[in-house]
Amino acid sequence: MKFKGIVIAGVVLIGLSVGGYAWMKYILHPQPHACGYCLRPLHRNLRVTAEIDGKRSEVCCAHCAISEANQRRKPLKLITVHDYPTGQAVTPVSAWYVEGSRVTACEHGTMRMNEMKETQDLAFDRCSPGTFAFASRANAEAFVAQNGGSVLAFPQLMQEVRVQ
Repeated sequence: MKFKGIVIAGVVLIGLSVGGYAWMKYILHPQPHACGYCLRPLHRNLRVTAEIDGKRSEVCCAHCAISEANQRRKPLKLITVHDYPTGQAVTPVSAWYVEGSRVTACEHGTMRMNEMKETQDLAFDRCSPGTFAFASRANAEAFVAQNGGSVLAFPQLMQEVRVQ
């Protein structure tokens, strides 16, 4: 009888532990699935943690964060970027960036319709061209050799931010 009570208590304790962990991971601290600025899906290898005017957000790429900072006319701080080939977190200052490549970072439906149901061309995309971060300059240059674009160091990338 005593053994049965201990087993039941153990099972209940394990169940509560699993439930508490799930509540904390998925309810209290959920992993964002969409960019904090353009609401497109986040990709593990492109994700950036950015801070604009003191508020942190998970965003789809550095270019989206720069576009948002320029639209708000607020200062931008990149907290973490992710190495495109591996998805590993990299400090923004030590990363190398590729802009203007033929690779599309964020995809979405490009067909738009006006009120008359006529198709319209996409005139502006805040995420285009996407910005890809690399942990090493050699990887960034290899990416450029295959996909075009230009390699930028962190100071060059941040020159695109126009705070007024």
